[in-house]
Amino acid sequence: MICCFENTPNLGRADGTLGRMNVDPDPSPSVTLPDELVLLLHRPDGGHRAEPADLLTWCAELGELALRGKVELTGTKLAVLDPCGTGLDWADELLGRLVKKSGPRGRPVELTDLLPRRIGRFREHRALLERRGMLLREPRKLLGFIPDDLHFPVGPARRELVEQVRAVARGELRADGRRAVRCGLVHAAGIGAALGCGPAELAVLAAVARGDGAGAAARRPLAAVAAVRAVTAGAAAAGAGAGGV
Repeated sequence: MICCFENTPNLGRADGTLGRMNVDPDPSPSVTLPDELVLLLHRPDGGHRAEPADLLTWCAELGELALRGKVELTGTKLAVLDPCGTGLDWADELLGRLVKKSGPRGRPVELTDLLPRRIGRFREHRALLERRGMLLREPRKLLGFIPDDLHFPVGPARRELVEQVRAVARGELRADGRRAVRCGLVHAAGIGAALGCGPAELAVLAAVARGDGAGAAARRPLAAVAAVRAVTAGAAAAGAGAGGV
């Protein structure tokens, strides 16, 4: 049986407003969490944050799958809850890989077993945003031969995402479901200040990322984001301790 999600509406509410604390749950955006994060990582000047972008994008991918009830993390192991297709190429590829690694008994998969395969995730989602007209690429070369293209956010999507993150940080929007995971990813990426958040707002984002007061819809994907960050940080530290360069 093949399961597909219905097409989702555009970012923001129909009247263009964000609302206050008693708003309805955040509608699913037309782009997924990894697409949102890649968009937020790009600056208005066409550059992007130099953090390990593939790692952050992978965190967002697992957050999206967990938000959809497809996977669950226990410690450092990832279990498939629902292998049914999503209609998203990247998600179905990842789900298929997880199912294959899980074997006929559906054994949980160690996160470190998946790390090498997630290289290039940032570029893949950036290309998707380019095709959708949400990022505009401007070819550029450093020293005349080193590719260093710029990618400029186009349209209102990035601005609306920033407004929603800051509204949650100010207590104007509930940190429910997708909003909570989005804020957790912003905190993990360390871009809250760059998005205009002050110290008090950054503290709220940190609390959301920890899952403080999170509802059931947000706890599983927030745990996925935190687990990936912890496992990859540990792997990097182990590599450095072994004399890696």
